[in-house]
Amino acid sequence: MVKNFKFSFQYLILSISVGIISCQTTPDRSFPRIPEELSKTEDLLRAIKPNKNYEYWACFRKDFPGKINIKTEIIISKGDVKKLMNIKFNEPTSGFKSKIWAGYYFIRYLENDSIKLVTNEKQLIKFIGNVNSIEEALLIADIKDLHVDYSRLIGSCYKKTKNGYDFYLAKFHKCFVKTEPFKVSIDSLGNYNAKSLGFYYNIDNGLCED
Repeated sequence: MVKNFKFSFQYLILSISVGIISCQTTPDRSFPRIPEELSKTEDLLRAIKPNKNYEYWACFRKDFPGKINIKTEIIISKGDVKKLMNIKFNEPTSGFKSKIWAGYYFIRYLENDSIKLVTNEKQLIKFIGNVNSIEEALLIADIKDLHVDYSRLIGSCYKKTKNGYDFYLAKFHKCFVKTEPFKVSIDSLGNYNAKSLGFYYNIDNGLCED
């Protein structure tokens, strides 16, 4: 009984502290809300603009190996696909972005009659060139597992800076279930800096998701 009381009291103090900190950490008015159509990885991928005018390029999502009826779908494609028909290449087994249930994402492009692949973050930034749109900047944050949380302003706003973008985004923890806000900066070269704001919200103490 005493242990339960101590646990309840500690949790109450934690909840009050979180509330106080979160109220004090509010983005100023120079940070507008991130448009709601930019909340999904696929939405961000469709806005990619490569640094070159490639003959053909496409972004794919593929199921992980071991799944029954593995599927591969094209998220976006540009150019003439006919030249690809007789060019052999090794299908990648990983990508620059992975999701537990959705599989992984990679890019295939044609350059000088040769197939090239984008399967990691460094290759993706090189493929994009300058990160000059909110979608491309958010994609880099998404790869880092920081996402838009529209339930609160502290997790869903941005500001265009002289050399990139600043964001307030969130990291979703599954065990224990809690949401952690971050201040994120991404410049035009794809350089990334993130700092936790030092508190959690949407806390389900003791609960873990599968």
